[in-house]
Amino acid sequence: MPPVPHRSEPSRRPAALTCLLGLVALTTTVALASTDARAAGPIGEVIAACDGVSGWSVDPDAPDAVIDVHLYFDGPAGDPGAVGLALTAGLSPPGCRGQACGHSFSAALPLSRLDGQSHPVYAYGIDISGDPNQDLSASPAAYACPPLPIVTGVRRHIANPATLDAWRHSIFYDLMKVSDLALAAAPVGPVIDAPPAFVTAEGDASIWLLDQGFRRPVGEGALAAWRFTPADAAPIADAALAALPEGTPLPPRPILVQGSGAAVFLVDDRQCLFGDPDPACPQVPDPETTSGDGSSTGDSADSDTTDSPTSTSTAAADESATNASEPTDSEPAATDSATTSAAAEDPGCGCHASSSLSSSTVGAWALTLLLVRRRRRARTRPHDR
Repeated sequence: MPPVPHRSEPSRRPAALTCLLGLVALTTTVALASTDARAAGPIGEVIAACDGVSGWSVDPDAPDAVIDVHLYFDGPAGDPGAVGLALTAGLSPPGCRGQACGHSFSAALPLSRLDGQSHPVYAYGIDISGDPNQDLSASPAAYACPPLPIVTGVRRHIANPATLDAWRHSIFYDLMKVSDLALAAAPVGPVIDAPPAFVTAEGDASIWLLDQGFRRPVGEGALAAWRFTPADAAPIADAALAALPEGTPLPPRPILVQGSGAAVFLVDDRQCLFGDPDPACPQVPDPETTSGDGSSTGDSADSDTTDSPTSTSTAAADESATNASEPTDSEPAATDSATTSAAAEDPGCGCHASSSLSSSTVGAWALTLLLVRRRRRARTRPHDR
């Protein structure tokens, strides 16, 4: 009987080693699968309408955290023609539900794209753990909106590109093309030829814009919309600030307009004081003839007076107003000598109705009328006896 070959121990090791390696591989696969299940990209949605871009986004890996959202107008991320905007999805708009509460975002549309044409906007949720960013649901959204109408206010010529940059205006977000006819209809206001002067008094967090000899209040939202921060405000003495008349608040966002020419204008409120002959100004009461309780101490007929000047309103997006048409080459070019009479009959200004009759005079007339009516009735009524 031939001898049986002896199987050495090493011949059995490959099978054991293979089994061990398979177990390690299986464990690694399960671990990776578990990691992939825990790591998920941001979710949410985007909506585009003529009143702005809105939506919500949240990272499922950290559902309580507030994340960023990046919008890209006119193309996806990485497109050379796209313009990006970074937002924080931390709002809770009225009527929000579920994950949208505390994770919503909102942004105004770029005015340069309010031309009646369809424009896309792409939205991406930014993952906080470094995982790939995700397109939000309904991205890209599309909008097609007409230009805003120039309802009231004045157009202030921005003197040069350096001043435009000093005010941190964006040609893409802030500049709206309008017809030369609509541009010429807006009254001409003071030229802007210097950087903005934001100030704040010591011990007061309020921020003011020194403009045309007025102190104009600046809201927190407006300051950010104009691309400034509280750090841009210089200190000013309380007495110096109080000595200036209070003007109208800085508009919620800058609105620039341009016709077929190269000139760029800021649509702004007209700042008015007593005796201002500009047709865009309402009849402002003389502060010297107005008592502290708001009643007139002279011949002023307006009983609703304040110490601060009034002005006309800024351009508004009122849907009931007539929209400005597209600029055409056949329309006349706008000039700074355009008529200002259009604002004289402005129904949207802050004018107060006045009356030349006092309350005592009206009461006397009413009593006289009542007596006359009673006498007439007495003459025509049959006698009881």
